[in-house]
Amino acid sequence: MKPHKFQRLFGAMLLSAAVAAPAYAGKSVQVAQGGHLVRMVGVSPSGVGVKVAIRTQVPGGDAALRAQKDLASRSGAEESNAPIQVPEKGASNGPDVLYSATQCDANIATGFAPSDIHGAVGPSRFVVVTNVDIGVYNRAACTIVSRVGLKTLFAAFTGISVQTLFDPRVLYDRAVGRFFVTAESKEPGTDQYQYFAVSTDSTASAWRVYRFVLSVGTSFFCKRAADSFWDYPQAGKSFNRWFLTANDFPVTGAVTGAILAIDKAPTLTGAATTGRCDNNLAFNLAPPIVLDSSTQSVFLAPRTTGSILRYDYTATGIIGSDSLVAGASYAIAAWSVPPDAVQPNGQRLDSLDGRFQNASLQSRDRIWNIHSIASGIRPLIRWYRLQRSASTLLSTVTFQSSATSHLFNPSIVTNSGVDGSPAFITASRTDPTCTSTFCFAAMLTFSGPNLNGSDWTQNTAATSTAQFATDGSVACNSTSRGSCRWGDYSAITVDPLNGGRAWGFNQLINGTNQFNWFTRAVEEIYNLQSAPDTSAR
Repeated sequence: MKPHKFQRLFGAMLLSAAVAAPAYAGKSVQVAQGGHLVRMVGVSPSGVGVKVAIRTQVPGGDAALRAQKDLASRSGAEESNAPIQVPEKGASNGPDVLYSATQCDANIATGFAPSDIHGAVGPSRFVVVTNVDIGVYNRAACTIVSRVGLKTLFAAFTGISVQTLFDPRVLYDRAVGRFFVTAESKEPGTDQYQYFAVSTDSTASAWRVYRFVLSVGTSFFCKRAADSFWDYPQAGKSFNRWFLTANDFPVTGAVTGAILAIDKAPTLTGAATTGRCDNNLAFNLAPPIVLDSSTQSVFLAPRTTGSILRYDYTATGIIGSDSLVAGASYAIAAWSVPPDAVQPNGQRLDSLDGRFQNASLQSRDRIWNIHSIASGIRPLIRWYRLQRSASTLLSTVTFQSSATSHLFNPSIVTNSGVDGSPAFITASRTDPTCTSTFCFAAMLTFSGPNLNGSDWTQNTAATSTAQFATDGSVACNSTSRGSCRWGDYSAITVDPLNGGRAWGFNQLINGTNQFNWFTRAVEEIYNLQSAPDTSAR
């Protein structure tokens, strides 16, 4: 089992709670240890790993999530906008067409579930992070440049031998030509660290590595207590900050969220850097990836009761002068926690709790994000286009790939804040009504204009060769969670060389045990009859 597999679930228990943002405290600043230079070497994992079991810290987590999903399955939740069925490539939807140009096998399972697949592409290479490895690949030839354990990447730090590094994330910052990688740690006790690394250039051949001490003994930073559990960190960035958000699970009481902002400039040279923490915030916060030079970065958290909570982070100078304020919430249609996705064999895959599983995309006066919601008895994906300067919902679209498909594990990206520019989505898909191997869990990609649901097309980028049946000991549906682990996220990023192309990263199955997964990186090309802005940020 994956470390912390139960701790994440407490958030689902609170999705119907009051939408008012809690009072928050923080603004503490800490110096990140490190700046060590590490050069990657081409070592591939053996494929043999250890299944780690961590005790449940959040009482009733699995039962609460199961109850939420059962309720969503029975309710046949009403939607404000009916699902749009996106035509497949080659369908009669005009000359616009989406197709896969390159498909690369990426990281493979090394004894952990779920994969926590995440990826990002640079000009010549792409980086894939999973539990518990980091892989660097040549994007033109799909060849491995290096693939090592996360503990190898951060081996310069003391005490790492007894830690498990997991929940990795990666992004590519086109403005500075660097990759940014993060991972959190879990030790046998309550000590925790937040690790991050910044590549020395766009090839990801060498990295400067850092860590923040979240808790050691009775001392702690950013966590609300030394014995709380820091979990599910997400990565984002602006022109002068790296961002991390996380959920903070206390031994008793309600889960809250935290924002850890990192001064970017020192990390580009290997100097010591500082981080600012704001905590006691709303849980399930998604950071932004800001494409322009805005000093305002918007953090979002969706709520089932019909809102997206908002925090505005402003960075104009030194990090100690940054500010965070709770903004007005976005009003959206109420939604329900998605039911699990069902495979053709009837065994379920975890679709999580409706959080934004990835960073928002922020550019000019626009913000995009996407999540899974319940549509009757199946999960579908819904994306939002929001205004940054005012808490206004500009458009929302719910997608289905067919009338019987289950869609989950989504991510969305667009190359520009200009309305009508190309947008790309990747998501996982199953179809329980179909007996063909084509209906095994698949990686889908979608593309179309970033302002509404018109003129979109879909492509089945890759399909699993098998179906999960067990978690290693019992059937997926008989686990305390009620499903086999999946995801917990995917990724899609615009090609830095061409705004009409994107690279998606997702998990697939190659065996009946939930530890039998592999990952795929797919380059998608979207040809448009009329050419919208494909370069402006």
